[in-house]
Amino acid sequence: MCGRFNVTDSPVVIALMDSLGFDTTGLKSHFYQDDLFNIAPTEEVMVAVQEELKNFFRGMRWWLTPSWAPEPTAKYNMFNAKAETIETSKAFKTSFQRRRAIIPASGFIEWKLENGVKQPYYIKPESGRCFFGGIWDIWSKGDAYLESCAIITTEASPSLQALHHRMPVLLTPDQFNAWLNANTPLVDIRPMLAPRELTNWVYYPLSTAVNNVRNKSRQAVEPTDSPKTLADK
Repeated sequence: MCGRFNVTDSPVVIALMDSLGFDTTGLKSHFYQDDLFNIAPTEEVMVAVQEELKNFFRGMRWWLTPSWAPEPTAKYNMFNAKAETIETSKAFKTSFQRRRAIIPASGFIEWKLENGVKQPYYIKPESGRCFFGGIWDIWSKGDAYLESCAIITTEASPSLQALHHRMPVLLTPDQFNAWLNANTPLVDIRPMLAPRELTNWVYYPLSTAVNNVRNKSRQAVEPTDSPKTLADK
């Protein structure tokens, strides 16, 4: 699963998305004005989507409520979607076909059981930016309206398996338009769900301060030991 992530170099992320032709007005005026060090499910994230062949960002709740849910309660909410079952899941299959999304990040956090204690680790690319494949949906009832999203996860690549058995689906800029375009045949989308080898990625342990979702300071992702490459397990 992917239960926490962050954006710790917002200007770089915005500049990259600008260069790729995305409308980043929402990023500049509403979101990512400050770095976000400890993003947790149910919080608002900025999500890249495509409508009428135009790519842009909008804020959504990271905790997907399917359009068919009678109400947006925890019973129907999911913040991760498994790649292996995304085309058969009632909750996810329509969004996967019609409403795919991209969620910019700087890295993600996973926990490993060590000596009976869950030790948090921060896992990030050396470049300081990565892009998660996601899905989104619209729930409405009367005057209530909610847009929400989930991050798609897949089996961990060999370099990550010693830390965790799952990882987010990672996209590269050359895949963005095909991924977002609802008309792209799924036969072209499915290969993007495969685990990606994390070349030039590092990881390091964090203090348990990150466990508290209310801790939004840089302290949440400060290393407690030297970073290592994912090949040094």
